[in-house]
Amino acid sequence: MESEISDRVRRYISAHRMIREGQSICVAVSGGADSMCLLFLMHEMADSLDITLSAVHIEHGIRGEASTDDMHYVEEQCERLGVPLTIERVDAPSVARATGTTLEEAARNERYRAFEQLGADRIALAHHMNDQAETVLFNLARGTGIRGTGGIQPVRDRYIRPILCLTRQETEEYCRRYGIEYRTDSTNEDTELSRNRIRHRVIGELEMINDQAVRHICETAGDLQEIEDYLRSVTEREEEACVSYLKDRTEIDIERLSALHPVLASRLVRQVLSKVAGRSKDIGRKHVEAVLSLMKGQSGRQTGLIYGLRAGREFGKIVVRAPGRYETVSPDKGNGSPDIRFDVLEREQLSEEDIVKDNNYTKYIDYATIIDAVETDGLPEDAKEADPLRLLTVRKRQPGDYISIKNGRKKLKDLLIEEKIAPDRRDEMYFVSCGQEIIWIPDTGRIGERCKVTDTTEKVIRMEIKNG
Repeated sequence: MESEISDRVRRYISAHRMIREGQSICVAVSGGADSMCLLFLMHEMADSLDITLSAVHIEHGIRGEASTDDMHYVEEQCERLGVPLTIERVDAPSVARATGTTLEEAARNERYRAFEQLGADRIALAHHMNDQAETVLFNLARGTGIRGTGGIQPVRDRYIRPILCLTRQETEEYCRRYGIEYRTDSTNEDTELSRNRIRHRVIGELEMINDQAVRHICETAGDLQEIEDYLRSVTEREEEACVSYLKDRTEIDIERLSALHPVLASRLVRQVLSKVAGRSKDIGRKHVEAVLSLMKGQSGRQTGLIYGLRAGREFGKIVVRAPGRYETVSPDKGNGSPDIRFDVLEREQLSEEDIVKDNNYTKYIDYATIIDAVETDGLPEDAKEADPLRLLTVRKRQPGDYISIKNGRKKLKDLLIEEKIAPDRRDEMYFVSCGQEIIWIPDTGRIGERCKVTDTTEKVIRMEIKNG
């Protein structure tokens, strides 16, 4: 007979349509209580769900011998259950150093990179209600909207989270009840990490106010996910009615836009900007409000936005344009910024002398590397075929900017310090960027190592300053 926990998880899987009969399910197993609980639950239900079960363990190279012991323990448990196991070793510390990200972020990115190589129909992750509460609070603290406040989704693409209906205490109780040993990760106690601080301090305080705090936060997150789904469908319907995507511009009908509830109007504008830019990352409230303000302006009024986008009012339309294939980009005309022309050439159109003898006013980069940059920086699936030139922008520096160097990347701030550029000059310099990656520094002539033209380059982007 199934336990109450097993029955609840089965109903949760069914309610969210996580699994279909005959599918292959790979469980990500770290060896902790949550993933061991998930592994044993899925093993218990495998026959009745008609699924083929396997497991994967990622060894991150972080905790030395303890990490290796975890790996061996997971091997033993999977062998005991007769569950095929895949082990992937990654070097998260080296990746963190090379990319300039935190160790936590590097480990997560490498983990998901490994998951993507798996052939299973579904990958089951062991997030539970406490993880959900921590995510919601973390997103609220750093600033978010309805989507972020909705937290972790039960199903996203091929990733499923069958025990998102259980608390951490319930996963541990399940393991104790069935004599399942589990490993403890010492890094989970490190309150220098933001999530651990939320886990051990913030949630602890909230549970002193109400011992059901975690459950209530998760219930609210579930409500917000439903609201987000509804708003998304309504926004898409309104988009069809008032937005025209043309070859050289996108037009939004002002009369229809102004008739929408402010929530829908904001969502629609954000969606338009994301589609025109080819990405949604870093498109924030200030960009949306700048576009909405055009409804009250006179015809001819314009505003510069992120990623080189420009929006303007043209009679009864708000028109959004992106930098074109042969367009001169100058986001702050009149403020001393350079006009830079981007165009695409076949490699054979240029001699070796052209490439070698470029100067601070003309640079050549590999066309393909721009697509590589945006694909690793959150570009939506339906935009990966976008023209790379639409994603190059000319702007001043921003927090988080970096440039590629041999064997990794370097923060732009650190590079400018190393090159002994005075602080006041740094704030006045302009850069060619693709998202947060700096492609070219016209003042010094430096281009990102990753973008340089090589023997395998097929297409070249020429970047040329048209004024000083």
